[in-house]
Amino acid sequence: MSKLPHAPLQEVIFEARWQLQPDDSGQQLIDREYEFALGKFQAAIVDDFPYHTSKFPRELPHQVLTYQTVHQFWRGPQQWPVVQIGPGIVSVNETEENYDWQKTFLPNVKQILDVLVESYGQLNFISASLRYIDVVKVADYGFNTWEEFVHNNINFSFKNHFDPQGKLSSFQFNQSFELNQSGLVNVNFSSSQNNKKEDIFVFQTAVVQTSNMRKQEVANWLETAHNYTSSLFKKICKDEFYNSFTRA
Repeated sequence: MSKLPHAPLQEVIFEARWQLQPDDSGQQLIDREYEFALGKFQAAIVDDFPYHTSKFPRELPHQVLTYQTVHQFWRGPQQWPVVQIGPGIVSVNETEENYDWQKTFLPNVKQILDVLVESYGQLNFISASLRYIDVVKVADYGFNTWEEFVHNNINFSFKNHFDPQGKLSSFQFNQSFELNQSGLVNVNFSSSQNNKKEDIFVFQTAVVQTSNMRKQEVANWLETAHNYTSSLFKKICKDEFYNSFTRA
C-alpha cells in the first residue's frame, strides 16, 4: 500500500546536500556553480513547476545563504508539491493530499535529482534525508490526558518518578538510532496545537544519511529509507490506532 486511505501525514520532505568549494580566500565554502546551474534548473522544470517564489531578497548574495533553500517552485500559487533549491541544497516537499509514494513523490524526487545533476554537470552529494511529519487531532481518539493517549495508541511509554503537582500540558521526546549502512533514524513525539487551538499529537520519523554519494546512490538509498520509515510507522502505532488510518 503506497498510501493509507486516512493517512495522518502532514508533510513529507526529501532533502539532499552536495559538497561545496572554498572561495578565493579559502576561508569560506561556496557553491561556485550555483548561479549558472540555477537558470538551467529552473528552465528544465518550468513546465511542471511554473510558479516561482523567493524566500530572500534578490540583493542578498548567495554566498551568505549556504545550505539554505532560497528559491521555491510550485505547481501553482501555494499548490503542492514544492521544489526548493539554494546553494548546496535541494528539497522536495509534499502534503497528504497529493502524496503517493510510487505515483507521485518518488518520480518527482528522481526527476529533480536528474535535472539537478544535468544543471551542474556532476555532483558529490554529502547527505540525504527523508522525513515524515504525521499529525492527529487527539479529540478524535477520546482524549483525556496525554499520558493516557500515548499509552493507548503508541508503542512507547513514559513515567515521571516525582510528583509534578500538576497536570501534564505538553511534552516532547527525541530519540536517534543508528541503522548501520542506511544512516541515522530520528524519532520525535510531541504535543502541540493546530491553528484552531485544538490539541494535536505530532510524530515525526526521519532517516538521514551522511556520506559521499552519487545520484544513483542517493536514489537507491531513498527507497531503502522509505521502506524503513513505512515499517517503523506501523511499529510505532498500536493496532487500533494504525487501523484508524486504513479504514476506507
